[in-house]
Amino acid sequence: MRKTFSILIASMVLAALIPATSASSATCWSYSAKDRSFAKKINNARERRDRGRLKLDPELSKVAMKQTKSMIKQNDLFHTRDLGSRVTRWTMLGENVGYGYTVTSMHKMFMDSAGHKKNILNSQYKFVGVGAKKAHGWLWVTVVFQATKNPGTTLYMPKC
Repeated sequence: MRKTFSILIASMVLAALIPATSASSATCWSYSAKDRSFAKKINNARERRDRGRLKLDPELSKVAMKQTKSMIKQNDLFHTRDLGSRVTRWTMLGENVGYGYTVTSMHKMFMDSAGHKKNILNSQYKFVGVGAKKAHGWLWVTVVFQATKNPGTTLYMPKC
């Protein structure tokens, strides 16, 4: 009994010394192939018009994915009501939202719309976040644009 108790105490002490990590906090933000494809198409369009490339940002992508999931849940298309409070350290923000069949068809739709195209080509933007997800037979997407050097978010981000 005493030996079992000593082993139990030693195990508890050892467990207390090992940092606890959950599955969500043990990994960094990961982009889907569709997220990366949207960012690539956006940057290709900007480069063809001598605009600077946008850096795909994990915090902005987290904000974008949260909005995409909200639209999917409500099966409705709408802009982020509180975008300015979800993104930190910003001087200028933009957002494109949409749903369609493919990344290519949706990018074309954005480029054919004056307001969406303006966001994509705005030379003041330096960062982009993309949240793309298939649901209800559609590809839903939110694209967030930001103009500052170091984007951030008030949403929980996993530690890398």
